[in-house]
Amino acid sequence: MAAIVVLLAICTAAAAAADDYDHTARPVLERYCWKCHDGDEAKGGLDLAAYADAQAARGAGKIWRTVLGRIEAGEMPPHSKAQPSELERRDLVAWIMKERARQPRDPGRVTLHRLNRAEYANTVRDLIGIDLGLTDGFPADDVGDGFDNSAETLSLPPLLFEKYAVAAEQALDVAFDRFRPELRGRLLFAEPEAGLDADDATARFAAALVVRAFADRAFRRPADDRQVASLMTLYDDARARGERYDVAVRTALTAVLVSPRFLFRVEADRPASDGRAYALDAWEVAARLSYFLWSTMPDDELRAFADRGDLADPRQLAGQARRLLTDGRAQALVENFAGQWLQLRKLMTVTPDRRQFPEFDERLRGSMREEALRFVAAIIREDRPILDFIDADFTFLDERLARHYGIAGVEGARFRRVALDPDDGRRGGVLGLASTLTVTSNPTRTSPVKRGKWILSEILGAPPAPPPPDVGDIGDETVVAGLGLRARLEAHRAKPACAGCHDRLDPLGFGFENYDAIGRWRDADGAGPIDSAGTLPNGVTFRGPVELKKLFLARGRDFARSLTEKMLTYALGRGLEEYDAPTVDAIVARLERDEWRFSSLILGVVESYPFRHRRAP
Repeated sequence: MAAIVVLLAICTAAAAAADDYDHTARPVLERYCWKCHDGDEAKGGLDLAAYADAQAARGAGKIWRTVLGRIEAGEMPPHSKAQPSELERRDLVAWIMKERARQPRDPGRVTLHRLNRAEYANTVRDLIGIDLGLTDGFPADDVGDGFDNSAETLSLPPLLFEKYAVAAEQALDVAFDRFRPELRGRLLFAEPEAGLDADDATARFAAALVVRAFADRAFRRPADDRQVASLMTLYDDARARGERYDVAVRTALTAVLVSPRFLFRVEADRPASDGRAYALDAWEVAARLSYFLWSTMPDDELRAFADRGDLADPRQLAGQARRLLTDGRAQALVENFAGQWLQLRKLMTVTPDRRQFPEFDERLRGSMREEALRFVAAIIREDRPILDFIDADFTFLDERLARHYGIAGVEGARFRRVALDPDDGRRGGVLGLASTLTVTSNPTRTSPVKRGKWILSEILGAPPAPPPPDVGDIGDETVVAGLGLRARLEAHRAKPACAGCHDRLDPLGFGFENYDAIGRWRDADGAGPIDSAGTLPNGVTFRGPVELKKLFLARGRDFARSLTEKMLTYALGRGLEEYDAPTVDAIVARLERDEWRFSSLILGVVESYPFRHRRAP
């Protein structure tokens, strides 16, 4: 009987959804969309008519995410075509959002998650009590979905395992050094008196205490008796060979540091009451939280909350998230999340042409990076609105970078907070950072295409499709005498295969053309005065980066969604799927209610269903 009731409920909901589609969404799509997106000749290869009818009763698929973004941005229908009324637009958006929310909850499933380089280094540091720089020779981690903590890409090649073994020996050599009593006492807190032989039960009891305590912390959950017994076998073997007590203990601890339980963040499979998903246990949630915000293992306080089971209480979990966010170790979130989001790692390897940009040197490169990190850290530390990432009235400068920006009154190598002229607007926010402007340029010139793509992908959350094969580019070898970059791009996008994307990319990129390839302001280049005016696909016009940033602020929800998707991806260690859309929607709605405060973004992620649950196998 229960199964029949559930089946009837599903059929009733499906019928209601189809009816809602027929009366709300279909008329708008038919009137404004299907003329271009219907049949074999549909523009962009999107037969929206067939797709919409087929999907209406089954909920919104991946295509609807693109449709939603283009509608909300006012890019579709094109401004040259008949436009839906505001009411029709709102009704269609509401229907798509409702369809997304109607999907069955699915937290996704993160594969076995190896510690990446930063996480490994930080975890060993917190275990041993000192930063040893053990990962300097480790191979770089592969990047997936924009970040190097994506579980799918973190494999364990033999070479890396060999380096783990060497690093474990080195770490414990330092920790057990008799000339470093503070480190030795941290691990070897129980030692028998001198002269006890290999069979002494007191010595073995002390060793078991040390091994269990170390394994508890390294495994990020209480080690079970079987695991401790296996480690103590190594201790016993070493003692049987005549090794000293501390050497035998170190043998067991070395095994801990090369154990899969240490090298991987293990989340155990368990039965699911609803057949779909199960709640993570307290230690798994604690590990997710600490590696999200600190890129390291839980500290003693967080472990105590996990031991008591308090993290099952959303209020306690939120309280711990706030504590971790205000701790100095949250600098890891700045460096590892923002550092990848803003491409600061790429900044350290870019090579602007020294003949054209002799001003660019290692000191300036370092100052660019430091400004970006300090700016992001201030937004996190002060719990500022995330819209400050688009435009802000402050930044952090030293004399070298201030001179690069043409800002007077900053002297010396010390970085300090600098208030920006509100009537100027050229700097402020990540779009005015020299670091962002440099990594989105070519070595010899600016790249409106790269800048436009970065804005679409990272600010507006609407990345362009990959370019068609063999489409060519506008490399410097194609320069025609007297023909500026803008004119060359106009000729390039005249190709039918290029126009669709470039109509979205180029206006955004040219809007920031007043900044040269290393982020300096300019009013002219070799071809004459800079033309940074443009028209967006929705017909809105602007003149220069100051006006363009104001348009981005008006689309604050687009940026909030984009940043939420990236933060959730980073926190979960996996790429987002269509079933994650309701979670993103809920976090964005929460952000808007909380006046876009950064802490609201973090708490929304931490308290979300996919952060606290895992799909059953």
